Amino acid sequence: MKRGAFLFLLFSVLFSVSYAQEKRAFQASEMCLGPEYAIPVGDFRKNNSAYGFTEAGYNYGIGGAVKYLHRLNKLYGVLLQTGFISYHASKSSLAVAGGNMHFTSIPVKLGVNARYRSFFAEPQFGFTYFTGNNTVYQNGSTTYGLTIGSYINNRIVLSGNYERWNKGGFAASHIGVRVAYRFFPGRFNLADSLKNARVTPTTEHPVRYDKDSEYWRKHKTFKTLGWVSIGVGVPLTLLGFVTAIASTESDSIHPSAYQWMLGSGITLSASGIPFFIFSHKYKKMARK
Repeated sequence: MKRGAFLFLLFSVLFSVSYAQEKRAFQASEMCLGPEYAIPVGDFRKNNSAYGFTEAGYNYGIGGAVKYLHRLNKLYGVLLQTGFISYHASKSSLAVAGGNMHFTSIPVKLGVNARYRSFFAEPQFGFTYFTGNNTVYQNGSTTYGLTIGSYINNRIVLSGNYERWNKGGFAASHIGVRVAYRFFPGRFNLADSLKNARVTPTTEHPVRYDKDSEYWRKHKTFKTLGWVSIGVGVPLTLLGFVTAIASTESDSIHPSAYQWMLGSGITLSASGIPFFIFSHKYKKMARK
């Protein structure tokens, strides 16, 4: 139930943020790098008979991903993504198996990126390699999935994804949450620079604002509140991921600790969205 509420909150954030972003300059190439938290679903989590025993299950997976995206235009692009996720078996699974059932997946996927404003969707297909032989898939399996996400700002990307493996009649899947840092390896584009150099300077007057008005003061207040929410929420979310990773090596860290940080971080980040919307509204009203 808690995971369902968590995922509902995540996708609410994604759809809301997609309407709160400014238009930015087109970049042909970009890369995203960040941690990922995976939630196994179905038999993979509860009744994992495909793994040789009836009461096995995997509680979660921790890892990260790196993605290269080449944009064909402002709406579409192609991508290559890889990374790793380490899956940790439940205590009951370890007791039944009598040993270490943890394993790591290393997916290599190709996909297509479709974007509208700051909102994007990415169907992906590829192959996943596995370390260890704790799965019926042995060394690897074909994999496919779907990622839905949004650009929180020009650098931070928040996304949720569904991924599934298929081989030999067995199937396993998970739902993942990822926070990534975005950067541009090809930010300088000579063709764009030459094109911009040929543009005739405009003679229009710049937009002016009444900075003594009540509208401008409200704009500044809401903008500050928005950045405070993002500034606290995003680091708290990242801290939650780091704590979750640390908990895999230490039994002294209770799951509720990083679950609280992840939930609170995303909630705070989401709360900044209406602040930015009101800030933009009052800024327009402050025009002279």
